Amino acid sequence: MRAKRSIWRWGLGASLGIGAVMAVIGFWFEPRSLVVSEFEVITSGWPRSTAPLRVAVLSDVHVDAVHMPPERVRRIAEQVRALRPDVILLAGDYVGGHGLEAGPPRAARSRRSKEDNALHEEGLRALGDLNAPLGVYAVMGNHDCWWDCQRVREILADTRIHFLENQAARVVRPGGDVWIAGLEDGQTQRPDFQMATKTIPQGAASIALVHNPGLFDWASNALPLQISGHSHAGQVRFPLIGAPIRITRHTEDTADGWTSAGERLLIVTRGLGESGLPVRFGAPPQIMLLTIRPGQYSMVKPVAIYAPKTNR
Repeated sequence: MRAKRSIWRWGLGASLGIGAVMAVIGFWFEPRSLVVSEFEVITSGWPRSTAPLRVAVLSDVHVDAVHMPPERVRRIAEQVRALRPDVILLAGDYVGGHGLEAGPPRAARSRRSKEDNALHEEGLRALGDLNAPLGVYAVMGNHDCWWDCQRVREILADTRIHFLENQAARVVRPGGDVWIAGLEDGQTQRPDFQMATKTIPQGAASIALVHNPGLFDWASNALPLQISGHSHAGQVRFPLIGAPIRITRHTEDTADGWTSAGERLLIVTRGLGESGLPVRFGAPPQIMLLTIRPGQYSMVKPVAIYAPKTNR
């Protein structure tokens, strides 16, 4: 009897200990970590004469006072510049929110404190530290519009960032131009692929920049390559079962960063911040670095995972 009690107590103690360690990792260490995940992306949808394009992808910054204050946003911007990308793509959700502020109506700027709004505005301005030779391009996310779409536009208009809402930008370069079609958010706006792509020449090298990966499945989306965020890869992931919470049907099939439908490719970053709860477990914050080039068949090849460099 005593032996059984001893085993039970040992098991309970071990479970509590493991739970405590997981909580410390999930609520403190992992959200404050950062990795660079480098991929080679080969697309059959680009002209063969197109030179490779080096692209840094950031998403779901979710500025907050816990793990993503404005000074960390500036530090990440410095780390991204050190990677020397040709282009930087921002896939939305720059504004944060935990608890009731993670969604409407409490997520609205008008419902938040003056201090909280000031923090978010400073964090948005910190994104202006991002810079790349061929430009920085961004789309809106659902959290941005739950907060205040117009205020996000106003703040980013004073930075180097080119905001795209159902519009395409032409990236001019000697190795062949690339078109970036930025779509409005699928939850809070009205994405329109026809409008976004109307200026793109037939057969041109193109990228769809879309916050929600679910738009990859839309019949109107014929672009060969889509880059998204939104899913956080579930934000909390466990061995064998993956993510208990899946906010998009592409949460699991893009947990490693990508999936495909025929020759079309969907690239999804885990993002940088958190929403709902300030926790990450098994899905560490990520900067994606893509080398995109044309090829006979579309595929994605993982290249390396490493810690970013910083001078701070």
